[in-house]
Amino acid sequence: MTGPVFQAGVVHNVTLNYQTGPVATPASLTGQVPAAGALGAKVPRTREELTKTREAMPNLWEYLLLAGELCVGLKGLESKRFDYNLGHRDSGRVLLDEDGATAHLVGAFSEMQQIVSGAERWLSQDAQHKALGPPGTPGDPELIGHLAGRLLGVYESLIDWAVDLRSERPPAHMLRLFELASLYPRASIKGFESFVETLVEETDRASAALARQDGGVATITVTYVMTIDPDVTKQFEKEKRNVRKGRKGAAWF
Repeated sequence: MTGPVFQAGVVHNVTLNYQTGPVATPASLTGQVPAAGALGAKVPRTREELTKTREAMPNLWEYLLLAGELCVGLKGLESKRFDYNLGHRDSGRVLLDEDGATAHLVGAFSEMQQIVSGAERWLSQDAQHKALGPPGTPGDPELIGHLAGRLLGVYESLIDWAVDLRSERPPAHMLRLFELASLYPRASIKGFESFVETLVEETDRASAALARQDGGVATITVTYVMTIDPDVTKQFEKEKRNVRKGRKGAAWF
């Protein structure tokens, strides 16, 4: 058995480019949602503002909506995030022996692979084009909401994975190994929070740039990095060797 084999680094780089144009009179940048096609709207921060954005469809509405759905959705998961950061554990399963505990870790890492694959799928260029629309083509508000929900699901799954693993009760000499394994998604969890925060900031900035109507190009560049802390990997491998030393007989992992 080894730790997750997914490649550390960038999962997807989201780059959006827009050219300013005389679409409408700039709206106030106070969080109010302007009329259809208007410039200068900010990312919605509440469910009410999301509804207004869907109805008004201001300029750049697809990206305002995506950023808003992620922002509001992340706030909705705040309690779970707090539990995770404070070290919350569930009752967990009792894993009676090394073989059962090892098999459980192998299965957990396989599940992690599936979570990562989901992030790659929902951030693919194809998924973006279908939801946000290719350049110059309107997006689909329902698909945008669905896409945001799927991305939030990846984030929530990473938290659940970590909490579930650190809640398990393997043999005493494997407790630290499980604890270290549960830290594998930590950097990716923080990375998603940074991704959403940056997307909101960049979308607000792009909307404001378009509102100036000075002929410049408004660009949104946001990267979600899914990675593993090298120190966590190092500690896990060290602990794995320690556990292996005490095992006799058949090959382990």
